[in-house]
Amino acid sequence: MRSVLSQLLFLILLSFTVVSCFKSTPRFDLLSADQTGVDFNNVVADEDSFNILHYEYMYNGGGVGVGDLNNDSLPDLIFTANRVSSKIYLNQGDFKFLDITSNFEGLTNNQWLSGVSVVDVNADGWNDVYLTSTMSKDSLLRKNQLWINQGLTDGQVWFKEMGDQYGIADTGYSMHAAFFDYDLDGDLDLYVLNNVISREVPTNYREKVSNGTADNNDQLYQNLGNNTFRNVTKEAGIIYEGYGLGIAVGDVNKDGYPDIYISNDYIANDLLYINQRNGKFLNQSKQYFSYHSKFSMGNDMADLNNDGNLDILNHGYDA
Repeated sequence: MRSVLSQLLFLILLSFTVVSCFKSTPRFDLLSADQTGVDFNNVVADEDSFNILHYEYMYNGGGVGVGDLNNDSLPDLIFTANRVSSKIYLNQGDFKFLDITSNFEGLTNNQWLSGVSVVDVNADGWNDVYLTSTMSKDSLLRKNQLWINQGLTDGQVWFKEMGDQYGIADTGYSMHAAFFDYDLDGDLDLYVLNNVISREVPTNYREKVSNGTADNNDQLYQNLGNNTFRNVTKEAGIIYEGYGLGIAVGDVNKDGYPDIYISNDYIANDLLYINQRNGKFLNQSKQYFSYHSKFSMGNDMADLNNDGNLDILNHGYDA
């Protein structure tokens, strides 16, 4: 009898556990702009003179960056915009944010901004912000922006645009960028992901440009120290054109050096640049992948199954 009661009690407790699992509260709550102060909206409106027929990537949106800008140990937010003003929000704690866009003196809405990277470029202990730009036929309106953190003045954190001074005001059609130390010399280098539709029908098969001269070739900048960069794209072996929409950096072959994975739109193959540990990269995607997706979008790289090897997640339309 005691055994039967024990089994019955176990079943009752189990049923309560199962029901409670289904009735558990959600892990995330949607907070309104009134609660948080984050009211950014990247409005991109159709016009007769400007629509998706004029610019195919019109609705790709902008980037979101998260990082501590004022060294108070709270993550702040950066939103890039296309036709409206980008916004920067300082975390006040308790999910309250303050708009400090005006502290980026000179930041306007006259550029179509895409990606954002938050990183301490000059290693002074303060996070800087790098914004990539695209779309405009005017190269001056495609200059990538490097906002160097000036530290605190009267309790406010300020930024100064210094892309030209550092040598990384790239004027390509930049979708995104990644900072990483590819030569292991202790400072951060820069890879700029480019994408420009230079032909009327980018899906037509043709011979790929593989000498680094294509308009849609990515760019690699080596950090020389003293806050200066040098374009080393061709000499480093970054020579294959592509319609880049995603970039991930990680040590794929576990040799201690970071490698680069690029996902390309349309018929361009994805690229896996393996670091040769001598300042050069070699595209070895055929050696590492059994097939390539086409019309690739974003990607990510992480050890999904905890086996010590990096896995790659790629979003492609056609495998």
